[in-house]
Amino acid sequence: MRLNFLGKRIFLGCVGFFIGMVNILQAQSLDTKDRPYGTRLKNVQDILKQGKIGPGIDSLDAILSDYPKADDIYFTKAILFAQMRNQDGAIEAIKGALDIQVKPEYLSFAVDAYKSKNNVDSALIYLDKLIDLDNNRTASLKRERIMLLFNGGRKDDAIKYFYKTKETEPRSDTLDMVGSVLLNDAGDHKAAIDLLKPWADQETTLAQVYGQLAQAYNLSKNTKLALAYINKGLQVTQEDFLYFDLADLYRLDKKLKLSFEALKKGFESKKIDFGEKNRIIMTLLGPKAPYTNEQLLALANILVEVHPRIAESHMVKGQVLWLNEDKTAAQSNLSVAVTMNPYQIDAWRMLMSLDMDKGEFDQAIAHGAEALRYVANNATILYFTSMAYLMKKDTENSRKFMEAALNNAQDESPFLQANIYGGLGDIYNTLKMYKASDAAYLEAIRLDSTNVTAMNNLAYYLSLRKERLDEAAKYAAMATKLQPNNGTFEDTYAWVLFANGQYEEALVWIQKALKNTNPQTSVLIEHYGDILSKLGKTTEAVKQWNLALDKGTDSEESKQKLKKKIEIKDYVE
Repeated sequence: MRLNFLGKRIFLGCVGFFIGMVNILQAQSLDTKDRPYGTRLKNVQDILKQGKIGPGIDSLDAILSDYPKADDIYFTKAILFAQMRNQDGAIEAIKGALDIQVKPEYLSFAVDAYKSKNNVDSALIYLDKLIDLDNNRTASLKRERIMLLFNGGRKDDAIKYFYKTKETEPRSDTLDMVGSVLLNDAGDHKAAIDLLKPWADQETTLAQVYGQLAQAYNLSKNTKLALAYINKGLQVTQEDFLYFDLADLYRLDKKLKLSFEALKKGFESKKIDFGEKNRIIMTLLGPKAPYTNEQLLALANILVEVHPRIAESHMVKGQVLWLNEDKTAAQSNLSVAVTMNPYQIDAWRMLMSLDMDKGEFDQAIAHGAEALRYVANNATILYFTSMAYLMKKDTENSRKFMEAALNNAQDESPFLQANIYGGLGDIYNTLKMYKASDAAYLEAIRLDSTNVTAMNNLAYYLSLRKERLDEAAKYAAMATKLQPNNGTFEDTYAWVLFANGQYEEALVWIQKALKNTNPQTSVLIEHYGDILSKLGKTTEAVKQWNLALDKGTDSEESKQKLKKKIEIKDYVE
């Protein structure tokens, strides 16, 4: 696995206003008394302190109604929409500000707003205006333009603009470092080395030079020089983030003990901000991580020790503890995170998920209610509260919260919207609202073509009703293809084939499901017996039905049906 710590820290100019902005009050720490609407703006700030972003925007609109040329109010709206992840709203608002007055901070915001939508062409329009307007930052903004082209997939244009910039701007280690990113990506590691080696040999204090140079040597299969320049960079610059590059190099050289020790030094540094460490540990939480769960916990402990006042550090530790199956300690750390920052939606989401994982549904519901006091009508919290009610088999409350989640999800990601529709499909099916259930599942799949849960559930419920079996087979097959070796999905596909009378094919899939399910459920074993019965293998079918009966059924009706099959030695609808 390529963790790619190397060369990640790159100067991209001074735009960066939109991304990472988390506090509207900090952004609007302006003196309100000098404005004719100053008192009203102060009232808006008080509203926002209560987490009431919607009413805050309404109040800003009221100010604009009386002061339509208040560009700073449009800017405030843009920031608020950005916080709400409403990118279109943010763009519309910042355009309103720019129509009144062109300021560098407005252009910077517009660049990042369009970057967040991966709209490189529009971002470039505003960045070019910013370059023309802000003569003091020409060099840094041109570097930003290079990386914008590169990250937008226009790599050839990025390289051309890099060389054009080298002709017009003074020679600099920063510009050459940015150029090396392009060249390393293009596979021209020699050119990258030629750019950076002179700077490193002159002992530049720009630490990123050593990181990118090490990457170039590493990609050229010269680990020895890569390590030498990283160590030189540590000595010359005293920049601790190079420990992360050192850790990556040791890992690639399969020296995992040295790799982890270097990683620890980086985490222990107070000079490296939390965001960089958080990015790395999030990478390490993925599959096939090179370090053990115990080592990840050691890093999480360091994170909390070095950054105790950052809620997200406790959230990370909670995740790692959960990974280590220490669920009670994980709950404790996540509780600390939401206490420190009750507006941290991801922490609430994880805490509620953990509650449900432990079967503590009432606790999840209580946490949902507490979260909604701070982030009222938040679609994510409403969704998880609904799921807690559904697991508690309180369908009516589950429906109420899931429908509320849908009503507040218009600005959320398609992924969340798809999950909400999938949840509605489950709820409506339980309430025997089959048309609504089917429509909800289909909308979930439309929004997220990889939503295997919605595909599986739609296929299964159609098979139980013996409706649209060709469509059911299509979605069941898609689910097994997207997520192979999933016993639940394979069981569904087997049952759809069974309902369609394709018993030989059903047998193949039910046997796959049995192989990939541990522990095997009563329903799965019963399905196996049903398929065997239809294939004339009565003795083996009865054996499987008896095994299913011994496993225990989820209802008295299911139990009696199983007993009937065993008694008459035949399948019963």
